[in-house]
Amino acid sequence: MILVGHQLAAGTAAVLVALWLLRSRWTHAHPRAALILWQITVLTLVVSTIGALLGFGLAPYQRGLVPALFDLPPVIHELDLWHSVAVVAGLALAGWLIVNQLLCLRSTARARARHRLLLQLVARQDTGALVVDHPIAVAYCLPGRTPRIVVSAGARRLLTDAELDAVLAHERAHARERHHLVVAPFQALRRLLPGSALLTRVCATIELLVEMCADDKAARQHGREPLASALERFHANGTAGTPAGALAVADTPVQARIRRLREPDRFGFPPALPLACVLVLTALATSAALFAVPL
Repeated sequence: MILVGHQLAAGTAAVLVALWLLRSRWTHAHPRAALILWQITVLTLVVSTIGALLGFGLAPYQRGLVPALFDLPPVIHELDLWHSVAVVAGLALAGWLIVNQLLCLRSTARARARHRLLLQLVARQDTGALVVDHPIAVAYCLPGRTPRIVVSAGARRLLTDAELDAVLAHERAHARERHHLVVAPFQALRRLLPGSALLTRVCATIELLVEMCADDKAARQHGREPLASALERFHANGTAGTPAGALAVADTPVQARIRRLREPDRFGFPPALPLACVLVLTALATSAALFAVPL
């Protein structure tokens, strides 16, 4: 039961850090650091939850979880009901999460492939992007092995040259930094538990931070005002729906991003950040180590 206690402590640490991140204001000033901490925190929570279930179920073996799992098939009948249920629940949860991630990746890849074929028919190459003859302003990145930056004719008419350059830089940042890989696990979790308000809020936070990272990249290249002005125009004129699997310049709530670009937050890293990093990294290392090392 000591093993279970360690896993529960690791999960509690992850929950505390996640709640702190949701309530923090510094994350908008330092979105990249916040994203890394979010990824580690959610991974810790998932690993510790599975570890706690398996730790309870395999407690009679007094071994690390992985060695105990290898010994399980011949002697599983020796476990009582509660230990057996915990083992099955832990393995089912792990399998459920993995299968869900793979299914989401497959469906997203198929949607992107279909849209890529459609773009070959209706889009033309111009100024480093694919231009679609559509009156509504839209700009997005279609990720993949060969990313595509897409803008509509309506967006080109709506934006000045400086604003368009900033928007294209924003979308190229998504492609270069592989932001779709950052949001994919969180989006898969949201599909797994669509009724969870907390998980929906976490996913929205991650998507906003990803957009802010791309905003910062574009602002360093073209200045803050052209991108802020472009977002304002998109917001005022409305945008078309973004294809599945794409990252659009104006999909997330743009008012916070416009305000951030024009009035940058002067928040430094909070004093509690090193403590949070040490806490969650220690929790993840402990939780993962217990899968192999017995107490």
